[in-house]
Amino acid sequence: MYDHIILISVDTLRADGIAANPLRLWPHEYQLSYDFRTPVLDELVGRGAFFANTITAAPYTSASHASLLTGLWPPRHGAREFFGSRLSAPTLFTAAKRRGYGTILKTDFPVMLGAPLGFVTDVDRYIVEDDDAYLGALAAAGRSCSLLHFGSVHIPYGFHNTRFGGGDYVEKVEALEAEIGQGGPAAPADVLNETYRTAEDLDLLLRYKRAVVALYAARRYDRLFELYLEGIERFCETRLGPVLDRVREATAGKRTLLVLFGDHGEAYTDETYGHFNSVDEGVLRVPLLFWGDGVEPGLFTSRVRTIDLVPTVYDLLGWGDAGLDGESLAAAVRGGSLSGPRRAHSQAFVARADQAFRAQKQFYAGDDIEQVQHVLYKEAVYEGDYKLTRRRYAVGSENREPIPCAPDLRLQRFDGELRPHETRDDDAARNLLKLMDDYGGLGADAAESSAIPAELRRHLQNHGYFRDKD
Repeated sequence: MYDHIILISVDTLRADGIAANPLRLWPHEYQLSYDFRTPVLDELVGRGAFFANTITAAPYTSASHASLLTGLWPPRHGAREFFGSRLSAPTLFTAAKRRGYGTILKTDFPVMLGAPLGFVTDVDRYIVEDDDAYLGALAAAGRSCSLLHFGSVHIPYGFHNTRFGGGDYVEKVEALEAEIGQGGPAAPADVLNETYRTAEDLDLLLRYKRAVVALYAARRYDRLFELYLEGIERFCETRLGPVLDRVREATAGKRTLLVLFGDHGEAYTDETYGHFNSVDEGVLRVPLLFWGDGVEPGLFTSRVRTIDLVPTVYDLLGWGDAGLDGESLAAAVRGGSLSGPRRAHSQAFVARADQAFRAQKQFYAGDDIEQVQHVLYKEAVYEGDYKLTRRRYAVGSENREPIPCAPDLRLQRFDGELRPHETRDDDAARNLLKLMDDYGGLGADAAESSAIPAELRRHLQNHGYFRDKD
């Protein structure tokens, strides 16, 4: 039995955003000469059970965290899209509260991980952007189950806001503006915001995003990924390391289980701008790391899923996991072996940008939030050595509007270093396509998507969607 169960979410951390991960994708994707260092994460990898090939259920915060907290695929927990559909299934907080644990959720993104989407159910203490308040609540709890969510690896990489970024954040924005000169749009089209911000913070965020848009338009993908890596390093040094030291102090002498994970990664290619609507391998492959009492160090490279987190915690605590989609990893966490690779699914939806922005304003005003319409845009299924991806919409080269198209299928096979390569295998493709269609009863959903009104199709945009082709 554990006194404290602590989940640590590093939003936007891809699996090879940990330097100690031997499964490196990015050195083969970007022409970077970069001495990447993450000592605090590397130490945890050395002390814990590290699952270096974990596939997220969705490439955005709300749906992916819902799967991480429930052990269910999105079609079963309800929060399938970027923003709008609510989490409707019991979470780890529900199970812990029933067993006498105090429950704490500290998030940097209250828009995505808050009451409007159902994330505060059975949470005793809900904290926004306040690491000190979280640490105080943890120290005061006799037994606790908590989620400590960090947004500092998300854009603006490494800074989050002026409270955490300070003068370095201001200087970085000014340096990026000098770097891009007069290039790029006067203002970014992406004005969505995941948290409360002062006028100064919002201005800095939009200026930072404008620089990212300009770099992307110039196809400077290596530079964008370098900014991302710099952000990870800064976060580890200035925020994660100090907070973990204080977590250890607060839980000294108590039996504690800690789990660190990413909800999705980040990538820049001709087909991917960041993460939101992408099924790129660097976006879908995230870290999952257990450490603490009773955990044996080990590195596991066989594929697992983020939905396996909750069943593992339940198994380690002896709570059972009936009815969950995920499967326990407890045997490996305790020093055993891991069978696999496990089948995995991930889906990306696009939303009307005007609706998403309006819903954001309603959230900040405390008003009822209107439903944000979404359409299934891309999806991926993994089975054995293969990954099949499907795109349901194309993008017009002039107006960037996703429009219906013949499904674009791409089959990849993983090599010995678990890097994906395009391949041709008709039998494998047919088998994976059936798995994709069967997932969550999506045959009906696909038919509905093909009949979307023309007015909606004309306005479909995704969060951070700034490219001329996909």
